[in-house]
Amino acid sequence: MELLTHIVLFLILSFGICVMGVFYAEPEDGPALQSLPRRYGTFVGACAVVAVILLVVEWVFASVR
Repeated sequence: MELLTHIVLFLILSFGICVMGVFYAEPEDGPALQSLPRRYGTFVGACAVVAVILLVVEWVFASVR
């Protein structure tokens, strides 16, 4: 249950980060709203890739045997 809570909080906060970033990057609101789902998906996907890499590195180098 704790992992699910952390994932939901991450998704909420990352959505806020992406909204601020997309409205800062685009001068008009229409194109900004259209590009938001792609940018949000890219951000969450990139974070997932980094998390998987960190878990693999932890498993390889820091595992207790």
